[in-house]
Amino acid sequence: MADQFPVDDGDGLYAVTEALLGAFESLGPEHQALTAEAKETRAKERLGTLRRMIQCVQDANRTLVHVVDLVAKVYGMRALGISNQMARDADGRPYSPALACGGPDEMLCEAASFLQDVVRRLGEAYEPTKKHPDLSAVRRPQEMRVVLSGLRVALTRMCAELVARDLAENAAEFDPCIAFLGELENRVCRRVPVQTAGPTADDVTAAILASPEIASAAAAALARAAAEASPGQPRRRAVAGR
Repeated sequence: MADQFPVDDGDGLYAVTEALLGAFESLGPEHQALTAEAKETRAKERLGTLRRMIQCVQDANRTLVHVVDLVAKVYGMRALGISNQMARDADGRPYSPALACGGPDEMLCEAASFLQDVVRRLGEAYEPTKKHPDLSAVRRPQEMRVVLSGLRVALTRMCAELVARDLAENAAEFDPCIAFLGELENRVCRRVPVQTAGPTADDVTAAILASPEIASAAAAALARAAAEASPGQPRRRAVAGR
């Protein structure tokens, strides 16, 4: 995604925006998977849990869009030099009865607050329930790792922006939220072993025809299976190669 952005001019909001957009785009497959699972679920309690998870993910998505919009406005206001300008009266003095322009710093603080709401909603989505703890894992681990790591990057860089502009007391202000994202990823993005494909029916047939030993083993296995399927019938000895 980095090639979608112009050359960074030193404003840390580039990294924030890139991380936010990566998280935003990667959240779609998870919502899609949860929705599909809910359509196939008939048990009421499981369906209720899935619907709650879908709503939490949807809320996170909606809030994330708002955060992206706010960050884009902050960057635009900085670039255009807009920062709390006031209207003027006939004598050129600030005129307080009229609305003043917004300020990028206040908007950045608002974006940081909403971003923490995104993390909170995702945490609620995968909070284990007593009856259905198995539902608390993500359905698309690869994409959700991108989501959670992107949120970590965005929070870290946004915190640096706030500290640099004296809008936050220290860089540790967001540490609990950033740490929670790491814990959430470790808990819900369980790695599933890659399933290797076994031999096809054609592969098995070719092996039997090519090797008397394999043919003998296959015949013996078939004989055992037949005997187990018909316990009342006398067992017959398998003849190798037949």
